[in-house]
Amino acid sequence: MTTDESIRARKTLKLRGDPESPLPVTKGEKFKQTLKELIELAGKAPFHYESSEDQRKGALKGIEPWRFHVLDGKNCRSFLGSLNQEIPMKAPEGIRQMLAAADALILATWLPERSQKLSRRFHPNLKNMEHIAATGAAIENLLLAATSRRINAYWSSGGIIRKSKTLEFLGIPKHEILLGAVFLFPNEYADQVETKTGKNADNRGEIGDFMQWIEVA
Repeated sequence: MTTDESIRARKTLKLRGDPESPLPVTKGEKFKQTLKELIELAGKAPFHYESSEDQRKGALKGIEPWRFHVLDGKNCRSFLGSLNQEIPMKAPEGIRQMLAAADALILATWLPERSQKLSRRFHPNLKNMEHIAATGAAIENLLLAATSRRINAYWSSGGIIRKSKTLEFLGIPKHEILLGAVFLFPNEYADQVETKTGKNADNRGEIGDFMQWIEVA
């Protein structure tokens, strides 16, 4: 697809599997390479400010204000099994159904600027707004790259996944804030499980509803 075609074709699509009988995991190492390609393209998004040096810890030392944490299909099923067990919170059925169907789950976080201490808190300043905007642009890159490969995707705010206990269970550092939980779904089972498109897909306005020309006298 061209860039224009990917933008026009992109849409939210959720696949809901049965948590008691998840879809089989069929994607292997080749799909992992595809995931790396998607995230590499996500990382081409523009960003204005570098992340703070004290946030570049462990293996993830990039200056970018975002981080991506990836679960393949096998680990989506393992994560599903951990909900309501190792993680002491009731998981909504929708999250469980999507984990039962997903080929992958990509958790996109951003790195807030330090205030008193590093924490999962949003401090409303210009630099953090820039970080959020940059990470949102990176997620959109990922969605368009997935669309161009005809991979179904859903950008979720995360729900229970964004809770501190869940992020800690997944090994995500305490100072990172989740911006998007991107589920990737297989095409081959789309006719066998419940699907649901985004609620605003058919409610978009015409260009005149959100654009105006400015004339300077």
